[in-house]
Amino acid sequence: MNILYIPSGYGQIYQSFDQSILKAFKELGHQVKCVPSSGEEALKNAVKFFQPDIALTLTGFKMAQTVLDWLKNQGIKLAVWMTEDPYYIDRTINLIPHYDYVFTIDTAALEVYKETGHKQVHFLPLGTDPDIYFPTSPIKDFESDICLVGYPYPNRTKMIQFLTENTNFSILVVGSQWTKKLTNLKQSSRLCVHSSWVPPTIAKNYYNSAIINLNTHRPYNLKQNKNKKNVINQCINNRTFDIASCGGFQLIEYKAGLPKHFINEEEIVSFNSNVDLLEKVTYYMSHYKERHKIAESAREKTINNHTFEHRMQEMLNIISNT
Repeated sequence: MNILYIPSGYGQIYQSFDQSILKAFKELGHQVKCVPSSGEEALKNAVKFFQPDIALTLTGFKMAQTVLDWLKNQGIKLAVWMTEDPYYIDRTINLIPHYDYVFTIDTAALEVYKETGHKQVHFLPLGTDPDIYFPTSPIKDFESDICLVGYPYPNRTKMIQFLTENTNFSILVVGSQWTKKLTNLKQSSRLCVHSSWVPPTIAKNYYNSAIINLNTHRPYNLKQNKNKKNVINQCINNRTFDIASCGGFQLIEYKAGLPKHFINEEEIVSFNSNVDLLEKVTYYMSHYKERHKIAESAREKTINNHTFEHRMQEMLNIISNT
């Protein structure tokens, strides 16, 4: 299949998604050409000479209507992967009618999209790239007892404060704006803050060097969201697969979609409150063999089922069969 890939237009983690998706298509034996939506002339030339069967983009937020209309007039099927669901569903629900195939990372968003009458809406979570996220020995400058990589959402800052006040473990938080959000905890000698976004190649070092990785999800009701419907996210984030691919042990905030991917307590361990988290942090910190066995099981499941190559194959199977 000839696939025209149109990047989302966003930087940081989305650039990594772009590279992993392109690589996955190629490894599956397909021809793929990447052209940004902003380069309309280059895109038209690509269509003329490459003759794609389908065009795929992520989020669709930066796809001009003129580009979508032109591609449709060429007889090219359009697919979008909604990778920010359900946090911007007020916007995405207006975009899906313009695409022949809609893929979403969240089952709650899936139900909302189905209610619009769209016939080709499918659940497809993000995956991981084992060439980026793989096991390594701990690196001294990245080591911690407890590590959280990600943006300091209110639920995360409260959790870190709770653990700082109720444990004696070293805690490391990594991500932009953490310094601003944890001003009250700056005096704690056990809390280390790296307040900047880190690329996947660096995040991997933190996952491999922590005894316990914390993994929580973005709240559905943040002020900056575009989610007036208050659609509650049901599914796990891509960080789940990234940590697992590294062979890192993680404690993940429970979501209803978790059992779709991992066996709870055997391949991954979840928590549903700060008190529950505290009990499990305390227990697993002193049970190396159990941590190691669970992390190895999660890695095996991830490598066999949850890479970008698996996701792109599933997407193309859906498109081919319909």
